[in-house]
Amino acid sequence: MSILNTATCATSGGNTGIPDCAFDIKSLKGGFLVPNSFVLTDTQLGSSASVLAALLAAANNDNPSQRIYPLPESVSFTDNSEDAVVQQLGFGTSVVVRDGKYNLTIQYTKGGMCLSKQLQKFNGSNWRWLGIDASGTLIGTKVGNTLKGVPLDQFYAPPFKWNDGANITAYTYRLNFDPIHINQNIAFVPMNYADLVNISGIQNVVLSAPVARAAAVIKVKLNAGCAGIDLYDLFSTELAAVGNFVVTEAGKNIDITSVAKDANLKAFTITVDTADPDYVSAGPFVVNLAPISVLTLAGVAGYEGIPLTVV
Repeated sequence: MSILNTATCATSGGNTGIPDCAFDIKSLKGGFLVPNSFVLTDTQLGSSASVLAALLAAANNDNPSQRIYPLPESVSFTDNSEDAVVQQLGFGTSVVVRDGKYNLTIQYTKGGMCLSKQLQKFNGSNWRWLGIDASGTLIGTKVGNTLKGVPLDQFYAPPFKWNDGANITAYTYRLNFDPIHINQNIAFVPMNYADLVNISGIQNVVLSAPVARAAAVIKVKLNAGCAGIDLYDLFSTELAAVGNFVVTEAGKNIDITSVAKDANLKAFTITVDTADPDYVSAGPFVVNLAPISVLTLAGVAGYEGIPLTVV
């Protein structure tokens, strides 16, 4: 049995009797940017646990184009929605031409400038949106017996506004969309608020070479996030395994014979197989971490590497 839109009780049609319980959207607290293809199926909507599992899997998808991206938890919410567009007719009658567009501005503090820069990469792109209200309700649009993201006219993360001595630096993002998607076609799922806002986004890991390559031996350091946290300090043992790295040359995978810890450099020593038929000593080589799913199984969850070219 699906839990989609369960709070509507037994009301139907256009009857206006007040139900014993009713769904009321609370203040907007967060959400996700999701690809057009993302859908919570009737089966996944069977329980809050299966919904949460589907969201967690999508947030850690190896394919960035199929991934969902958690938005930061809001500290302030402004509704700048457009009023209904009304035409005045010649004999004095007013007619509503169309509903006004929703235009929502959400302010956040966690992540600051680093997160603002990442969100700005979505500006002008074609993504959908799932909302989270203060009661923990997941909000989308209903398509058949499924829940999909709300089609956006625009997602926009603007430049920050300066701290003026009376107000903190303001980091925000804006959502613009048609009301029909969450009025007539609303889909909502009651969830645990903490479960939803604790779904973490992926952090980028910058790979760097502390020393020059020595033939088939490549040393790499791994620093994550805006603070450049050294992953050696957190996961030196977990990461020191052949399956956690990928090396390519001219677009072809090169076998790795070993990965070892270098405590002096806080780096990982990768030795590639010179007997691999695709190996050419001249290089260059491209080194990266394995996909998110592989790292997660290794106990290093929530990270994705940025490829490093080693000459």
